Amino acid sequence: MRAAIVSTFPPRACGIGTFAADLRATLAGTDVVSAADLVAVVHEPSSPQRRGVLATIAQAVRGDYVRTARMLGRLDVDVVLLQHEYGIFGGPDGEYVLSFARELAQPLVVTLHTVLSAPTPHQAEVLTELCAEAELVIVMTETARRLLVDSGACPEEKVRIVPHGAPARITARAASERELRTSRLRSDGAFRLSTFGLISPGKGLETVIEALPAMIERHPGVSYTIAGRTHPDIERREGERYRLMLERRVLELGLEEHVEFDDRFLTIDELSDLLAATDVFVTPYGNREQIASGALTFAIAAGCAVV
Repeated sequence: MRAAIVSTFPPRACGIGTFAADLRATLAGTDVVSAADLVAVVHEPSSPQRRGVLATIAQAVRGDYVRTARMLGRLDVDVVLLQHEYGIFGGPDGEYVLSFARELAQPLVVTLHTVLSAPTPHQAEVLTELCAEAELVIVMTETARRLLVDSGACPEEKVRIVPHGAPARITARAASERELRTSRLRSDGAFRLSTFGLISPGKGLETVIEALPAMIERHPGVSYTIAGRTHPDIERREGERYRLMLERRVLELGLEEHVEFDDRFLTIDELSDLLAATDVFVTPYGNREQIASGALTFAIAAGCAVV
């Protein structure tokens, strides 16, 4: 069977793009899928063909969605796997994705990375129509399944729960480092907290920074690593305002020796190293609507305690 995955994709800094890359690698390693081609959603109005990419869709160009769906119809692709989040597609609430779904000849399987408990009327309309066009709809948690079905956006018989995965090498790396980490804790009292992912105001990182002085008073060896670049969409609108606010607060509280900012979009191997050295992973997100988290899943797979 030949599959095509429609999603953002590296080098675009995006958690869903990372998920799509991992999904592609996993499918390619199975006996069932002979090929997993990629259709990448990009920011550029016109993007040169990238190596290893079947096609690109310019996010803000509605015609690209129609053109790409028709192009797939001429190929021997058996199924199309679409990764959905409102913000990665063009138009109000990502409605341009519906142009793709309507024109597609092949069966469509949609993975929902966001299921809101209280969507706007237009968000609900987009989601309901997308689910209607899909053969199957994948969610990552039972809560997401319940919200989706109870809202009437998708019939229950179409929905499947497939939990968010994590690369095997994160687990392997963490296991090899666990004994070393325990020895370090006993010898010098060092204790690392960490958070990784694209940085934006909704992450609530200032909550951890405000709490650090009280922690350090009792446990002087505590340090906190914040890894990740500013979310590209936030950076375009606001620049580095949020990160600069965090850095300024660190200075005001005298935490320079305890807080480290790593402003890169980390590779899987770099994430493996960070999580292997992490004792407690922190997800201080302020948004109760977050239905799943790749960062949280990776931390659990690495054997970290999580707050």
